[in-house]
Amino acid sequence: MLFELRFVHGVRAGQVINLDDNQTVVLGRGTETNCRIQDPSISRRHCQITNCPQGLLIADLGSSNGTYVNGQPISHWVALNSGDQVVLGQNQVEIHAAMMVQQHLCTSCGREFMPMELTQGRFSRDPSGRLICTDCMSKFDFDPHMIEGYVVESKLGQGAFGAVFRAVQQQTGQVVALKTVRPQLVQSERDIARFFREAKAGAALVHPNIIRIYDAGESRGCYYIAMEYVEGKEIGKLIEEYGQINIGYTLRVGIQIANALQHAYERSIVHRDIKPDNILVTAQGQAKLVDFGLAKNFQSAGVSGLTAPGEGMGTLAYMPPEQLDNALMADQRSDIYSLGASLYHMLTGKRPFNEKTTRKFIMKILNKMPDPIRDHNQSVPPDLEEIIEKAMAKEPEDRYEIPEDFERDLKDLFEQMARNHGGT
Repeated sequence: MLFELRFVHGVRAGQVINLDDNQTVVLGRGTETNCRIQDPSISRRHCQITNCPQGLLIADLGSSNGTYVNGQPISHWVALNSGDQVVLGQNQVEIHAAMMVQQHLCTSCGREFMPMELTQGRFSRDPSGRLICTDCMSKFDFDPHMIEGYVVESKLGQGAFGAVFRAVQQQTGQVVALKTVRPQLVQSERDIARFFREAKAGAALVHPNIIRIYDAGESRGCYYIAMEYVEGKEIGKLIEEYGQINIGYTLRVGIQIANALQHAYERSIVHRDIKPDNILVTAQGQAKLVDFGLAKNFQSAGVSGLTAPGEGMGTLAYMPPEQLDNALMADQRSDIYSLGASLYHMLTGKRPFNEKTTRKFIMKILNKMPDPIRDHNQSVPPDLEEIIEKAMAKEPEDRYEIPEDFERDLKDLFEQMARNHGGT
């Protein structure tokens, strides 16, 4: 008899596995399984389901967190019947006999789904759990109900790893920014862990110049982080529009972000990817640091196992020399360098280094200082050029020791300019 295993909750929610006579499926997060579930809450070989002459049977394979059938833990072979619920970690599977299998139709257009579409998750669900095909989804460019508990209103941005949407939290009515990533874009458990590390790091930081993190989880096969929604523009976009940014504006942004980095430093968190695209500024001039996806706790460097020794992470144009060799040991001085490089870009309209090949890029970062700021913008005061040069020193010990010191010099210069010119 043909059985259908329907994933109703977890990273493969909405997917279906058909199990014919004398077929076996091993579920787990390891590559040696024939049903891989990229979920750190389950074991590499978690459980096995077999459709044999004795019926549909399931056994736990010595998993760490156990396998449950209808709420009861199992150890040896147990018979499964149509309607049974199997839970492993954060995943729930429903068992259905072939005679109970229904057609899978798109709620919007009525088209029947092909088996390949179901097994590969090429669909979404509306609030009632009904399927919506990708063709219908593309008409809207997003699913308004992709995340349970939220209504998505519009797309704010799209990246290689996922997308960010404006959404409303249904229970509170609060407007949030939803950062999402699809499981098919996640290549490993490390990617999943890195995504949620952003939520953990960001949630520990409550500061007016850091985007707040409200919630994180997985819903209908989509990972998400719910963040503070801010009406503003990325510094990177402002540079594209205006080229060189006003000195006073640059100083105000630098002071605020340095203050945010001091807050993170006092909580032992390093951002590791400070750049113009990760700084948002409102119409009122409030700067917000976003994207703690590469953040780490520098007091426990190497403990998470998410960054391998020798692995350089971040964005090359703003990355300090030490981070090229080993991102594990990046500390607050690495963020100071990257903020200095971002201010350099704002004032000159040019990245500190901009080579055509990665090798040349890396050699410049390791061995050369960027062109003097005043070569590109004569209006920049020499004192400000010196401050940024110190922030971007090759050796970490030659930079500002903590962000507060960098902030103090920027603030002193800003106040001096304001006194000299009657306001900036």
